[in-house]
Amino acid sequence: MLLTSQSFAALPPEYQNEKDLKVMIDFTLKHSKVISNLKKIDLESKTIFFDADCYAVFGRKHSKKPEGWVGPADPLEFKKSNCEIDYPE
Repeated sequence: MLLTSQSFAALPPEYQNEKDLKVMIDFTLKHSKVISNLKKIDLESKTIFFDADCYAVFGRKHSKKPEGWVGPADPLEFKKSNCEIDYPE
C-alpha cells in the first residue's frame, strides 16, 4: 500500500522572480532619484543600482511559518540604500 502526503511546494522560479521584480520595479517608480538615474536591476543580488555609485538593497520579510513549510518565499522589502532615494523637495 502506498501512502501519500500533502506538501506545500515553493513557487516555481519564474513566478517568484516575477513577484520579486514587480516589488523592485514598483519601488523604482516611486522614488524620483532612483527612476531618474536607474542603471540596473539585479534580481540575483536583489539590488537596484542607480546614479553614480548608489544602490538600494532588498531582502525577504521574515514571518513565522509552520514547521516543514517550504514555500512560497516571503515577499521582498526594501532594506537599505547607500544614497538618498528621492531628490530633496
